[in-house]
Amino acid sequence: MRLALPLAALGLGFALVAAAPAHAKTCKDVVTAKGTSRAQVSDASRVRRARENAIANWSRRARDTYGWAYRFWSRAEAKQVECGGGASGKRCTASARPCRIL
Repeated sequence: MRLALPLAALGLGFALVAAAPAHAKTCKDVVTAKGTSRAQVSDASRVRRARENAIANWSRRARDTYGWAYRFWSRAEAKQVECGGGASGKRCTASARPCRIL
């Protein structure tokens, strides 16, 4: 009987740890950045390059605004990339809420 109480408390402790989310996040306000490509390649390649540039710029802006831990596009929430432009070049705008894992 004396052993049952400490074992029950230990079991409750493990249950609380197991119930906590594996990757709790802290997210900040939306960050927006733009990227362009005027490379003399296909339209698809220009859009891809503009998208990559916009995300890289977003990462730098998130890092400069909120700190090193918030620079990862892969951890961000509410991600959006919108692209457009004409035959001479493509422009993309990336926006998302930067997050860090606790």
